[in-house]
Amino acid sequence: MTVPPDETPTQRNPTWVGSASVPSGGSRRRRQWEDTLDLPAEPETRQEPVAPHVVYVPVPTPAHPRGGYGPPRGGYGPYGPPPPAPRRRRSRWPWVLLFIFALCAGCCGGSYAWARPYWVQYPASVDTQATVPGFTRVDDAAGRKQAAELQKSLTSDHLDEQGFTVTYQDAGNRQQRVLVFGATRFLTNPARDLDASMRKLGTRIQVSDVRDVDPGVFGGEQRCASSRLDGRSATVCGWSDHGVIAIAVFGGKNLDQAATATRNLRGSIVQRG
Repeated sequence: MTVPPDETPTQRNPTWVGSASVPSGGSRRRRQWEDTLDLPAEPETRQEPVAPHVVYVPVPTPAHPRGGYGPPRGGYGPYGPPPPAPRRRRSRWPWVLLFIFALCAGCCGGSYAWARPYWVQYPASVDTQATVPGFTRVDDAAGRKQAAELQKSLTSDHLDEQGFTVTYQDAGNRQQRVLVFGATRFLTNPARDLDASMRKLGTRIQVSDVRDVDPGVFGGEQRCASSRLDGRSATVCGWSDHGVIAIAVFGGKNLDQAATATRNLRGSIVQRG
């Protein structure tokens, strides 16, 4: 068999991989542009899959600073420490109860302090027969009349009012007499009533230089002033509380002596309840 001169052994059996388009033209075969000539593909070599190479690296577990488990020594990582636990809200009930207790104690204490003088000093009575240290009771008609005239300066005819008069003389000097007159009744404002009585007494006898005097353990109000009685110097001292109002005229005594004698009189003749 004679091989044409334009053909070579390599051109007889060409090896193609894939597909190649056949150029247009030629007299023997006419194809469209999209026609292709599929040639046999070169057999592929099958490769076995290679298993991945895994290397295990031991990672040490960091110890807690105080022992046991916990966050690592170097911190908590890129996200920071865990959020703090929600703070437990304290109960306000103890403070509310304490405030209510203090409020009740203040109200009760204030009410007690305000009301105590009323129920301690009222009602009251006067014992004109009582013994007064340093004085002797005198039953003198002239003295009773004079005391009754002066008593009109403070009596007001209240429904619960009971007037009284009594005359004493000094146990050491009988020339020094004491006229005591007053009334038992409920007084809402002892200071106001005593000041009004002292002013009204000034329309009957001379009264000047009125001073506040310590009432002592009996409480209430006490005033003393200079005066003149029957042409002689005297001292007028009055006291008042929620149950009694009274005035004593001391002949021949100064203000300090009269103030002390008034407290003795008050403690001897006034009875509570």
